[in-house]
Amino acid sequence: MVFLRMCAYLVPVLFLCAVACAQENNRNLSNEVHAVIDTIETDAGSDFIVEITEGIDPRYEPVIQRLLKDGWDESYVRELFADSTTVYIPKMVAIKPRKNMDAGNPYRWVDTEESSQACIEFINTHNSLLTSVENQYGVDKEVIAALLRCETQHGTVTGDYHVLSVYASLTLMQESRAISENIKNAREVMKAEGKSTTHINNEIAYIKLRSEKRGGWAYNELKHLLRIHKSEGWDVRDLHGSRAGAFGWAQFLPSSYRRLAVDGNNDGKIDLYSPHDAIHSVANYLKRSGYRSGSTKHIKKALKSYNPSTAYANSIHALSIRVKKDLGS
Repeated sequence: MVFLRMCAYLVPVLFLCAVACAQENNRNLSNEVHAVIDTIETDAGSDFIVEITEGIDPRYEPVIQRLLKDGWDESYVRELFADSTTVYIPKMVAIKPRKNMDAGNPYRWVDTEESSQACIEFINTHNSLLTSVENQYGVDKEVIAALLRCETQHGTVTGDYHVLSVYASLTLMQESRAISENIKNAREVMKAEGKSTTHINNEIAYIKLRSEKRGGWAYNELKHLLRIHKSEGWDVRDLHGSRAGAFGWAQFLPSSYRRLAVDGNNDGKIDLYSPHDAIHSVANYLKRSGYRSGSTKHIKKALKSYNPSTAYANSIHALSIRVKKDLGS
């Protein structure tokens, strides 16, 4: 009986000690991170903050351990994360409460006369290549030009985010520390806004679900990125792209690159920063996604496989029609 009473007393005490230790470890980790804050200005006219540490940022240790558990060589992984190009991007880990507002069509700039003229210039510059690709894949040159205009303004704005750092940072969304911090911050914001308990609980559930889904997706893309590094022979430490980790003229994700990218000029390598490989790869992607020339339904369906946004698909399709009309074809 005395033993049972002691257990009843010790169990909650031990539990509280464990919680306190975990909290202390979190505080210690934060204190260990001596980071230099830098602001990166993008070609698109925005900016973002990165945190730079000497050597491996200790916040990335959970990501490193996951990679090691999945069979990646430790010296290889630690070399990548210790590289000076690998930084921590705070906003990638943050999840804010959803806002009930209509942001409008973010692609409204796509279907414009300015975009049409840019596409016509692009088509004239690469006409023989686009005609050859159109015949080979059955994908209209106007759609390829319109898509590349939307994605990177024909290769002129390809992104300033360090791709490996994007996926490593996003992967941390799944960590309990990040989830707790996001929930804490969101709760404070929503309470200050006078949101109901039901609303707050729904947003917290969303944050948990979003953390798991987005973090898992990012970790999968990170592994694809490392496989590209191993198999293709080019150094992903020098790779920059969008805030989603997409890169090149065609803005492929690592998983898309491995499945659908094409060596268009047969030089033995795939370079999505070259017009030949980018144009062939876009055409291959759309063809494999069910593209059918002359069918609005199938064209938009293929475009939505590239980006699931209806506004995205509609804007590119509309621009391609405008371009075709302006070309007189």
